[in-house]
Amino acid sequence: MKRLEGRVALISGTARGQCRAAALRFAAEGALVVGGDLLHEEALETQRLIAREGGTILTPGRLDVTDAESVRSWMAEAVDAFGGIDIVHADAGTVRFGAIDGRPTAIAPPLRAPVSTRSG
Repeated sequence: MKRLEGRVALISGTARGQCRAAALRFAAEGALVVGGDLLHEEALETQRLIAREGGTILTPGRLDVTDAESVRSWMAEAVDAFGGIDIVHADAGTVRFGAIDGRPTAIAPPLRAPVSTRSG
């Protein structure tokens, strides 16, 4: 049995770089990956790479980690497709320029998504 067999892994930023590498590795270890990125077409390439190796990945749509509704929708897609979420690899980055005192204290408000926890 693979180390992550049957575990559902949310991975943001799957279009390229270390997040793509994480998605490929998690899938190789048996995880059911739910990926997403602002660069949706490139995230779909990651999906094709994983599928070619026999892994399972869902890339529901464009993911904007700075938008709470986008993240909620992404999480809900994972729960609808696979019944829950076991792992979150949140590594997508954002860059914002401006005065430090003009920035919000948080990128997004706390999320309240329909996430079920699973044991085992």
